[in-house]
Amino acid sequence: MLLDNSDGKKVVEWLEKYVETGEMDIVTGYFTVGALEWLGEKFSEKINLFRLVCGSAVESGADKKNLKIDLLNQDTGIEKALKLKKTAQKAAEFLKQNNVEVKTSEPNFCHAKLFLLHTADDRKNFYLTGSSNLTESGIGQGHTSNVELNVGNTGSNNEYKEFTEWFNNIWAN
Repeated sequence: MLLDNSDGKKVVEWLEKYVETGEMDIVTGYFTVGALEWLGEKFSEKINLFRLVCGSAVESGADKKNLKIDLLNQDTGIEKALKLKKTAQKAAEFLKQNNVEVKTSEPNFCHAKLFLLHTADDRKNFYLTGSSNLTESGIGQGHTSNVELNVGNTGSNNEYKEFTEWFNNIWAN
């Protein structure tokens, strides 16, 4: 299935529809605290183990302080800043759970995006890969979203097996 974050084809809708009890592996070049908060609130009770490989949040040579504010908030108003603090606390609580493991690709830049679900029933496994980072706009959460293009499929077909092997190699290294 193609997902492009238009109505009825949002990454967030795919995840809400297909995530079952199991384990989830995610690779993302960028992430936001809002997307991490959503992931934790939505799936912490279903997912026994999250493994996340995350790229750097800022590019070398950039004004890191300002870039982080723009990536996480995109609004410097006091109301947004206070909401961001609460969101960041919830995201941090999610990351501190015993069933969440996080690695970075540094010193290499990570540009890959992959969501894998592993369940006891092979038919309920899935992969989702394409251009969507684990950000609110990337997954189509909220009132605005990026134009993205992703491919998703369920089951344990050859692509799913290859993506699983690829992730395990990235995770091990």
